[in-house]
Amino acid sequence: MKKIITFFYQYTDVPGGSILFLFLTSGISYALILAVVNRAAAFVSTGHAILEFRLFLMFVMLSLIHLYAKRTSLKRSIQFCEEIIENIRLGIIGKIRHSELRFLEQTGTGIIYARLTEDTRSLTRTVPFISMAMVNFTSLISVFFYLATQSIQGFLFIAGLFGFSLMIYKSVYGPARAKILEARKKEIIFFERLNDVLFGFKEIRINYQKNEDLFADVHAITSESEQLKIDAQINLNNCFIIVNTTYYLMIAGIIFILPVFNLVENSAVVSLVSSLLFIWGPLLVAFKTIPLYMMTSVSVDNLVELNNTIDSFNFHVPDPPEKLRQDFEKISIKSVNFSYKDKDGSTLFDVGPIDFTLKKGEIVFVIGGNGSGKSTFMKLLTGLYYPDAGGELMINGKQVTNKTYQSYREYFTTIYTDFHLFEKPYSLQNVDPAEINKLLKIMEIDHKTSFRDQKFTNIDLSTGQKKRLACIICLLEDKPIYVLDEWAADQDPEFKKYFYETFLDNMRARNKTVVAVSHDDRYFHTADRIVKMEMGKIVSLS
Repeated sequence: MKKIITFFYQYTDVPGGSILFLFLTSGISYALILAVVNRAAAFVSTGHAILEFRLFLMFVMLSLIHLYAKRTSLKRSIQFCEEIIENIRLGIIGKIRHSELRFLEQTGTGIIYARLTEDTRSLTRTVPFISMAMVNFTSLISVFFYLATQSIQGFLFIAGLFGFSLMIYKSVYGPARAKILEARKKEIIFFERLNDVLFGFKEIRINYQKNEDLFADVHAITSESEQLKIDAQINLNNCFIIVNTTYYLMIAGIIFILPVFNLVENSAVVSLVSSLLFIWGPLLVAFKTIPLYMMTSVSVDNLVELNNTIDSFNFHVPDPPEKLRQDFEKISIKSVNFSYKDKDGSTLFDVGPIDFTLKKGEIVFVIGGNGSGKSTFMKLLTGLYYPDAGGELMINGKQVTNKTYQSYREYFTTIYTDFHLFEKPYSLQNVDPAEINKLLKIMEIDHKTSFRDQKFTNIDLSTGQKKRLACIICLLEDKPIYVLDEWAADQDPEFKKYFYETFLDNMRARNKTVVAVSHDDRYFHTADRIVKMEMGKIVSLS
């Protein structure tokens, strides 16, 4: 519980003291109601036909206090927890947006989707019940104190059986929790296979056997996850039956066993039994909440692990970059190396050492075969990857540091091969719709989409058309350096010619710098320089 509370308080500044006070008020008033009921029952059992008004008034007042404290504590705790859950979701997304690209590439979308959907949804479902369990837990503690005042022997007997039932619960808690954890891992794999279905749709529609094999894999994963959850729940249900049986043993012991051995006075039996009847409701809620607590604990562990993974990738929240200086003159990359590593730290592919200089107004083509390191070079150039130790990245003679990386990145506007097209032109304030529609016409996609209400009316376009729309955004951003990774690859011959002979000339006339990955050797003459890469190294500059 401490771990969960500590995690929650990372995402709120609201003190929980008032809620705790209401929990205690609810529990203490519940025990006092029991005391008043037993006192009134004893009063009536002595032959008094008329109930003492003072006890009746106390019963009404304590009932009102209990109901108010219980209702208010539940209301406040639910509001408190929902606020925390929202902050957790926003906090994790906030960390992801400032995280490093390598974190996303190595972690994968399956884990992130699972954490932000399954785990946060689990918190949303379970936290209100845990809040209710806290109310009932304070009631249980208060009633146990009352039991101790009635009969110490009876209290020890009940506490002993209660402790026995807790030991049974604890004995299966670990294995059941392990099964829940394993089921969550299966759900991550399920999300990955769902991505295969959605993003590999064309392939599985073409190949029947591939379609069947993939679905069989999905079915096996969901079946394994289902069985793990069933096994965990059956274990917990069996424990609940034992707890239920233990409760009946408590009543039987108080009525049939303890009085025989003169361990409990006959006058205390009624109050002890009524106390047991009073605690059954809170006890039932408390034990039924244990599986929910288990799910919450697993979700918190998963979210903490995700946070720690993000932090391990050189995470820091960058300061807002200074207003972009348009006086970029030169970028220098000196002896920069970068290596891809697997989860065990073994090197998979090396890029470098790279020495490269980029000057203002240049048009540079990067060429090379697949796997030669072109895209990695572009990510190093734009600051999406940090170089391994030893190299230098400099702009206008000043070294780029962790603190200045975001300001450095602001010099670039990019279109990578796996680019994402946003419906709204984020970062562009008060953009002129007429200017955008003019560019749509130049890019020959004005018949496919338009710009209205600060967003594009349609982004469901072909890959080539999406790249043209992305290029419009780049033009509107008006950054000093354009990085285009195989932008022309999906264009028709007419638009390829436009890109190489018109677009690049316009960029040169505006003194913009363009770095483009290209395979179109017939247009290589339009570049100022050509950088050729092989096996992660620059092998020629011409």
